[in-house]
Amino acid sequence: MAVFRIASSVPYDSNIYLVTGKAGILVDCGTGLDSGNVIRGIWEALGGLRLSCVLLTHCHADHSGGLSSISEEFGCPAYMGEADLIPYASNDSATLFSRQLGVDMVPAPCKPLRGGEVFDIGDHRLRVITTPGHTAGGLCFHDEVTNALFSGDTVFARGYGRTDLPGGSVSELAESLSRLRNVNIGQMYPGHGPVSGDGAESVREAAMMIGGW
Repeated sequence: MAVFRIASSVPYDSNIYLVTGKAGILVDCGTGLDSGNVIRGIWEALGGLRLSCVLLTHCHADHSGGLSSISEEFGCPAYMGEADLIPYASNDSATLFSRQLGVDMVPAPCKPLRGGEVFDIGDHRLRVITTPGHTAGGLCFHDEVTNALFSGDTVFARGYGRTDLPGGSVSELAESLSRLRNVNIGQMYPGHGPVSGDGAESVREAAMMIGGW
């Protein structure tokens, strides 16, 4: 049972997490601009386990740009929030923020998530929570075994994700943070920055901050 952070040399890559139990689950993929090192890191962290799937917290290129190379390497299914699949599949650069990041997107096959789905690998059981606001199809993944939360860019150790890009919404993000306050959260693994040792407090602080708008 472990959560590994996969290293990338690209400073604006998302955090990439590998969750291992009976198999592995990858949460987010980075830009793909350092795909060789990222893929090697995934193989090393798997330690002989199978990569069962890739879960994407949202469609922005710093989280999804690496999916095509990872899907080709590991041959496992990938999943994304339903509302983010249209801009991702159509390679909508404005919504994906790919041009600004210098990412030449190559969309890969991806299946929709609508909330409530569970990915069970024994030592970890990740439940999908819909958390729009940073993007229209933003998701968090809550581990019902350890109470860890993989929060993407919905909430960070200190603060929350921006809402000024296409598909973003301050009011929806505020509702999402309010929903997360009802979830039993221990450690929190955000899309950028450090891990929070008290994810519930990070969510509470973010909800208070955005509530002042």
